[in-house]
Amino acid sequence: MICPNCKRKNTGDARFCQYCGAEFLPGTQTADPFDILQPETNQQTQKNSITINKTLLSIIVAVVALLIAGLIIFAITSMQKNPPDFFNKEAITDAEGEKIKEGRGTTEMSVMDTDGTVRTIETDRSLLTADKILSEYTIVMNKLKTDAPAFSFIRYQNLPTDYQNVGPAANIVLPIIEKYVTSKTASAPIDYPSGNANKLPLPNSSYGCLLTDSTKIKNAYCEVISDDNYKLVITLTDELNPQINPAGATSSQSAITAMFDPYDAATQITAISELAFNKIDFNYTGCTVTLIYNCDTKQVQSVNMTMNIDITANTLLGQLKARIVDICEYTQITY
Repeated sequence: MICPNCKRKNTGDARFCQYCGAEFLPGTQTADPFDILQPETNQQTQKNSITINKTLLSIIVAVVALLIAGLIIFAITSMQKNPPDFFNKEAITDAEGEKIKEGRGTTEMSVMDTDGTVRTIETDRSLLTADKILSEYTIVMNKLKTDAPAFSFIRYQNLPTDYQNVGPAANIVLPIIEKYVTSKTASAPIDYPSGNANKLPLPNSSYGCLLTDSTKIKNAYCEVISDDNYKLVITLTDELNPQINPAGATSSQSAITAMFDPYDAATQITAISELAFNKIDFNYTGCTVTLIYNCDTKQVQSVNMTMNIDITANTLLGQLKARIVDICEYTQITY
């Protein structure tokens, strides 16, 4: 209790100040001012604490928001550089709208066919490079050799007049060349039952493709021709006098014979060397394979292999130039 006269603190409920003797009258302020101020001080401390906590919370929220924004920007940038597979996929659905299988992302691109025609095709986004196309071709053709399905085969040759340059000896040379080629009209397809893998490309190997160097590819593209069917077209760079692969070959020094079988044609046209005086060269140019297959099962529907063989010979009649177009067709493939 505080004395109103001397302002000293007294203990208990005394009626008189123990220091100055002043009487404590009713209504006298007896409470300790410290005690009165204490609650207010506590309230202020609590308010300050709340303010500090709110500030800290605001800072934490701001930092977290910045981190989240940074992660989102990083994720978007990364996906743009390396898009995940599902960005390149399209759902294929049935009539009721139910997903029946995972589709393949496609895009349009311009390609040039062997005749020089430029056109726009739809292609698989995962098969845009020569490396990818060669890998896909190798997988499909190796599987063809392993499966060894039944098929129909025909091989024939053309002698395009625009490429024959034999001069005044044409009446002598061209009939000789024609003796060693077979036109399509003079040929008949051969039907092979299943199990004849040695009759499929490549005849001298258990593999369907031995080419591993994509730099030997001049042009390549994949064309989506239906939901399930793709067409791979590969044209190799020119090669002079390619080396024939031995039986059982597992590799090839020649890009041409790593994909094509020039043996029969080479054997036939080499016989023209009866005209040669010094040398005869065979330049394989524009050699193109066209493969149509099911992109899901990897089963082949048809294979067309066309080789342009330019012959240059130094003969008793002078230098002669001619072209033979050798074509192999594998059709009616039945698994």
